[in-house]
Amino acid sequence: MNFRKLFAAGLAVITAAAMSVTVMALPEGYEVKNGYDPADFVSEKDPSEFKMAVVVKGVAEWFSRLEEGVTKFGENYGIDASVQFPATTDAASQLEIIDSLLTQDYDAIIIVPNDASALEESFASALDSGVVIIGHEASNLTNCLYDTEAFNTEQYAEAMANALIESTGGEGKYAIMVGYTTSITHMDYANAEYAYLKEKAPGLELINDEVPTCESQESTTTAYEQAKQVLKSNPDLVGFICHCSTDAGGVSQAVVELGLEDQVKIIAAGVPSSYADELKAGQIYSVTTWDPALSGYVACLCAYDVLTGVEVGQGSDLSDGGEAPGYESVNLVVGDNNCLIGNAPCIGTAENVDDLF
Repeated sequence: MNFRKLFAAGLAVITAAAMSVTVMALPEGYEVKNGYDPADFVSEKDPSEFKMAVVVKGVAEWFSRLEEGVTKFGENYGIDASVQFPATTDAASQLEIIDSLLTQDYDAIIIVPNDASALEESFASALDSGVVIIGHEASNLTNCLYDTEAFNTEQYAEAMANALIESTGGEGKYAIMVGYTTSITHMDYANAEYAYLKEKAPGLELINDEVPTCESQESTTTAYEQAKQVLKSNPDLVGFICHCSTDAGGVSQAVVELGLEDQVKIIAAGVPSSYADELKAGQIYSVTTWDPALSGYVACLCAYDVLTGVEVGQGSDLSDGGEAPGYESVNLVVGDNNCLIGNAPCIGTAENVDDLF
């Protein structure tokens, strides 16, 4: 066990003893939301007894990669850390998992929500019971202690938008696909891209001037069907921005079937290696992403730090000695929640895809 872990374990005991007589200061930049202060969630358990669950949005390869980071964290820290995969990609399925977890003595739940608003009541109950709640891709989730992100909306949106400009020459019609309009992260990215392109590339025209053009419902099949419909209605389309990790496969299939691969540039999100063939064939121009394994690791570390009394705030190091590069000094941005933002972008191309995850 490294010094950080020993320090955290010792600090947890000291803090727990001191809490009854000492008012702890808030972490730098932190604002209490709904009355929930991280200092109130320091556990008296030995850290080896902690149980954490990460509830994800679906069963896509993206979340299998995220599971690798969660598993690694559990092994490094000697705790029970697992990923829970929903039966269907909707809030109801996530809610069923969460309500079950709350009967099983979990110390922390990390959520990647399909619809944050549908989970707020359950998470309020969890927090009231002393369960640490951490969000990821959840900037509008209010009933959590922190939300952790690889980078901010503007950084990501500009990378996607610049790839579209570069690949199309900044002229022509384009489309934007999201998983669900209830996915706040997807919609934030899409709206930021639209605003950026209006300013930087006025020659690019979003179909119907409306965000988004279509939803994939987190399904490759639906992405294919929606893309084919959009392409048939707009045969002069030059670009397609996709935000769900499974979208680009369906969009690429539709583009190839219609013989438009030389015309339509696909700007994708997802696991770069899963699109290696399409990148090398030129069917997908680029995959802008972050490493979900690092995201899973960092979210678990954030929960662990709260449970052991380690302050997490502006400038905190969540890289864990190099395990999660890009999170050495996170920014804390207060909005609907306390959002911890790293600097860990990743752009996959035909030239570098073999070196990426």
